[in-house]
Amino acid sequence: MRVLVLAAHADDEVIGAGATLRKLANKGASIRLVIFSEGDEGYTTLAEEKTIVARRQRETKAVCRVLGINEYFTEHWLDWNFKVDNSSYRAVIHHIREFRPDLVLTHRWGDYNDHKVIQEVVVEAWFHAAIPCAMKLGPIWKHVPLYEFEVIQPMAEPTVVVDVTDTYKAKVKAMERYASQHSLVGGIFQLLEGRALTRGYLIGTKYGEAFRRVSYRPRKITSVNQLTD
Repeated sequence: MRVLVLAAHADDEVIGAGATLRKLANKGASIRLVIFSEGDEGYTTLAEEKTIVARRQRETKAVCRVLGINEYFTEHWLDWNFKVDNSSYRAVIHHIREFRPDLVLTHRWGDYNDHKVIQEVVVEAWFHAAIPCAMKLGPIWKHVPLYEFEVIQPMAEPTVVVDVTDTYKAKVKAMERYASQHSLVGGIFQLLEGRALTRGYLIGTKYGEAFRRVSYRPRKITSVNQLTD
């Protein structure tokens, strides 16, 4: 299985899907992580301003080792400057057509501008990557399952919850690697624990991670019997 993860900032992938990614890696999945922000506003003191981008790059590489992520790319966007435009669509279409994933994970629409933009761009680009447009970006790739994850605000109606009881510790370990962000996102480990317990409760396990499948592309039904699948 090939899994493409598209996240706004370094640490969003851990908060939203860290334990599931480790679970996928344990099953032999090849995972590509794309972080759009270079993390330029992720400092809490002026002394860190010149070094924060390089530090966050190092942290993300360490997180990839913890979660079993094979490839990591950054698009070097500036925080608070995310836009839905031609170049952002092309960036996502490029990754989809080049990597040719079996599964795509990204943000739910919400939280704040950067997260909202990534959700909008990914859903549209995922749709267009499978039809004959922008052919300079590579051969079209089929519509594979696309799931949204939750970061700050909880998802109202998840369609699936993954049992991550066996990999939750890896999620916590990965978040520990993002030490530069701990004071910026205070209480993050409390959030991780509380949400994982809540999601696990929904499916009768200790820990869970919630996702919502995007249905922007309709499912083809050739037999009415498939309506009950």
